[in-house]
Amino acid sequence: MRALSLPLRPARRAPLRRFLIAAALAAGLGCMAGAPASAQEAGGAYPSRPVKLIVPFPPGGAADTFARFISDRLSQTWHQPMIVDNRPGGGGIVATQVAAKSPGDGYTLLIVTVGHAVNPHLYAKLPYDTEKDFVPVARVASMPNMLMLSNAVPARTVGELIALARSQPAKLTYASAGNATTSHVAAALFTSLAKIDMVHVPYKGSAPAFTDLMGGQVDMLIDPVVPAAQQAKQGRFRPLAVTTTKRSPLMPELPTMAEAGVPGYDFAAWFIVLAPAATPPAIVRKLNEDIERLMSQPDTEAKYVTLGAETGHGTPEQLRAFIASEIARYGKVVRETGMKVE
Repeated sequence: MRALSLPLRPARRAPLRRFLIAAALAAGLGCMAGAPASAQEAGGAYPSRPVKLIVPFPPGGAADTFARFISDRLSQTWHQPMIVDNRPGGGGIVATQVAAKSPGDGYTLLIVTVGHAVNPHLYAKLPYDTEKDFVPVARVASMPNMLMLSNAVPARTVGELIALARSQPAKLTYASAGNATTSHVAAALFTSLAKIDMVHVPYKGSAPAFTDLMGGQVDMLIDPVVPAAQQAKQGRFRPLAVTTTKRSPLMPELPTMAEAGVPGYDFAAWFIVLAPAATPPAIVRKLNEDIERLMSQPDTEAKYVTLGAETGHGTPEQLRAFIASEIARYGKVVRETGMKVE
């Protein structure tokens, strides 16, 4: 019996070994078949259904303008709808939380601006991690802001405004599109460098803030040049300066803030598209390439000139580093200006 048992052991192992190999191959093939659905989409079929772009502000503002422009163009490129979803409130926190909790499948995107880098310094706790919960996709625009006064304010220059504010501490008001928005940050930076005290009045978006500026309910607003340029030419309010270190081609007669008497002032609004952190790299790359291609088209650049803006560029890696640097920069601004949530 012992002699017979020796040849039987290999015979019993062979089926087991074949079974284990077959099981391993089946599992590997199963993973290969199921895993790269997103990668396959990015390679050809993505997007195969509508893509949603969340905007943290109401319709009518600069972020909404750029979101609708790129959505229209990408819908034509993809032959799939790209839907703009306006979700204002909370200085962008409401929309950002929705995007952070959305599936990372490439079908929910978010457009953010400077407030995204400011909020971590204004709020003790956010319902998302500003850097870890998102992956940068593409930069779609940058543009100067414009310092605008109500016609009811008796100041004709930035210097006169500063003198008036110093003579009446905490009496003049400035509007913003909401806490931690570009208009809030730009105005807080101005009051800090000019050493004046003004009262912040936050709104839910640029459009209502702009309406109240023209109606005389608030005294000052610093907001993107567009869509304000046309109303400025009609005399609906008094434009005084642009916030960047070079003049705007849309309103070249306006001085820069530095030229107007506030040395060191330099502020540009930027607009970056983000995706939830779990979005596959292949989809992020495709989105970046498609938007970069759109930004490089001559008709896009011509359109942006009419908006007083510049096209945006950068790889996801470059944009991640840029956002990190902006978070550090505006942490310093918040500390030095005493910015707070109103």
